[in-house]
Amino acid sequence: MLSRTFPRLAPPPEANARFAVVVVALWFWILGWGAAALSGAGGDRWWLCLAAGPIAWVALLIGWRLRWRLAAQWLLLAALSVVCILAWQGAFFGTSTVLVLAVLVVFAGWSMGIAEATLVAGAVVLLGGALAYQGRTHWEQVLIVGYVMLFLLWVTFRMLHSYSAQMLQLRHSLDELGRHKQQLGVLFQAVEQSQDSVLIVDLQDRLVYANQAFEEHSGLQRSAIVGQTSLAQAGLGPQERMQVQDAVQRGQVWQGVVNSRRQDGVQVTESVRIAPVTDPDGDLSHLLEIRQDISELLEAERRIRHLQHVDAVTQLPNRKALLLRLDMLLQQQLAHHNDHPAQECHALLLLEIDRFQKFIDARGSQWSDALLQAFVARLQSLLPPSARLARTSASQFAVILERVGKTRQGARMHSYVVAEELQQGLGSIVCLQEVPETVLLSCSAGFSVFPFVEPGLQADEGDPPCQRGLVAGPAPGRGQVHAYSEALAATAQRRIELEKGLHVALQEGQLQLFVQPQVDMMGRVVSVEALVRWQHPLNGMIDPTEFIPVAEDTGLVVPLGDWMLEQTCQLLNDPRMQQGGYRVSVNVSALQFQQAGFVRKLQELIQRTGVDASRLTLEVTESLLLQEVEQTIQKMVSLRALGVHFALDDFGTGYSSLAYLMRLPIQEIKLDQTFIHDLTPQSHGAVLVEALLMVAKGRALRVVAEGVEHKAQAQLLQAWEPGILCQGYLFSRPLPASEWLQAPDLSGPQALRTW
Repeated sequence: MLSRTFPRLAPPPEANARFAVVVVALWFWILGWGAAALSGAGGDRWWLCLAAGPIAWVALLIGWRLRWRLAAQWLLLAALSVVCILAWQGAFFGTSTVLVLAVLVVFAGWSMGIAEATLVAGAVVLLGGALAYQGRTHWEQVLIVGYVMLFLLWVTFRMLHSYSAQMLQLRHSLDELGRHKQQLGVLFQAVEQSQDSVLIVDLQDRLVYANQAFEEHSGLQRSAIVGQTSLAQAGLGPQERMQVQDAVQRGQVWQGVVNSRRQDGVQVTESVRIAPVTDPDGDLSHLLEIRQDISELLEAERRIRHLQHVDAVTQLPNRKALLLRLDMLLQQQLAHHNDHPAQECHALLLLEIDRFQKFIDARGSQWSDALLQAFVARLQSLLPPSARLARTSASQFAVILERVGKTRQGARMHSYVVAEELQQGLGSIVCLQEVPETVLLSCSAGFSVFPFVEPGLQADEGDPPCQRGLVAGPAPGRGQVHAYSEALAATAQRRIELEKGLHVALQEGQLQLFVQPQVDMMGRVVSVEALVRWQHPLNGMIDPTEFIPVAEDTGLVVPLGDWMLEQTCQLLNDPRMQQGGYRVSVNVSALQFQQAGFVRKLQELIQRTGVDASRLTLEVTESLLLQEVEQTIQKMVSLRALGVHFALDDFGTGYSSLAYLMRLPIQEIKLDQTFIHDLTPQSHGAVLVEALLMVAKGRALRVVAEGVEHKAQAQLLQAWEPGILCQGYLFSRPLPASEWLQAPDLSGPQALRTW
């Protein structure tokens, strides 16, 4: 309770109680036996004095087995009881008694705390008051003893307060020291485990400390080099050392890259940082040097730069290096153009290996890499020494021919000759992968001459010659040489514009469905062919011969064909079409038909629109049968089961039409317009057309003749085959489907438009 009065005084530690109990127990035991000896055996208090020994030993036993603070409490209560009994029986305030009580008060304070000491002092004063009240002592003596107790309490309090403050400060110091020690340990471990060399040098250039990394990198033992001089700042020249001295004197860090030599003689490149270390007064005391071996890093950066500009397979410059070289030539040409207007022209050749993808598909990439290396070796043997060869893509190589002519025409002639010599010199190449193998190779070439500085031609400035070489480059597999021209560039640009515009046209509804009627010998419309037209909002109607090839090359023919099938089914659902039983035929490209989900997609379309599939004819070309013949026939059989008809378009123009005719589930053939264009009874094509009609009749196939433009052609065809259907400008040009549906009679002449 009294301990709350002194909240700043913490209870004395257990060590204080142990020390106080041992000392006071021994003192009390000796004092008791001494008093008993002096009182003699006949005295009436000798037995109380002899009790001091057991009390002391019990206190020591309690402290040893339990707690020393509990032992102090026992010793205090027992000793105080003995002294009180002795005081009650005799003179209380004798000198010996007062000294014993004083010792007990101090003992209580040091072993248990100031609160317990206050209780003991209070008990002594109460005992004195009781004795004075009984007349056994004087009140003056009680007052004096009270003053003595109060003084002892104040002295004990001050000592305990000072002791507690010192202990608290010591504890804080120890905690702070422990934290600093922990931080120092972590810092030491970090420095020791660092991959960088760390050195600490005093102002006399003596090595004070070196970490494990320095020992590993330098090959020197730390125990042998600590205290030596001239080990720091290795690799620094006199000027760099002066810079270091100036920097550290200003309190700054010096940083640089130096080359040094290790103990084993290996030269390394290191990044060095030297920082000043100051003492508590701010004066320079040491230098901290950190060294990082960057030899491998520099080598990796060099290799990365090398790989950025070199092809990994052929070790030739890559496309990036090629463009840098072209830019340099153009800059040189531009810088010297004013001083030397008649400078020589350069040329860029692009070579494309024909059928290279087939080599990869058949033999794998590893064999193809070996073939490329052999191809490069052959090219290098054929090229002039001044030519620069680079690899720009998987099967494409570029050759820079510098200063090939003083005029543009001369440079073009020289470049053409070099390109032809390269093509002729390739021939057979020996591939050295696994077993040596001879491979026949050919390449296609395109070239452009630069810079464009002649009158009337576009200046080079930012237009790289590589782009013109790509424009001039023909499709692989043709083994030709093409020179760049503005017409080729315009054609390539036109194809790009058509591709972009076709994407927009599919999304924004710029495409329109047209139809061209197919008429019988009576001039009646029996069926129509669905055609697509592109009404551009700015350029007007775009010819199908322009955008259909672009759609086939870019894959846009698939969504375009899906759109046509959707429009065709909607046309078949028109009430007038259903009432008249008209058929509609629509072209399906080979790429669209070969899609994995084509059959399922068409089935879903027929089910969703509810059209009569027997009135839908899909026109396919012979190119559909060039690969995966059995799978193609299986798809056709699956669609034929739904009722869909098939027509073989451009019949008679291929090599295998007659061979496949017996196997294909077709119901119609379309004679190509090339047979009809110059058809007369005496023409060479007449015999072939008559034979084709006989084949179709033998197979019970419908026949449609395309490109009929003259009445004599129609009469001749109908004379050979009365059931033939004619389609061409003689009867009607293609017209919008919506306009054709507005005719009063879809089968009559009002539904035809020949103008």
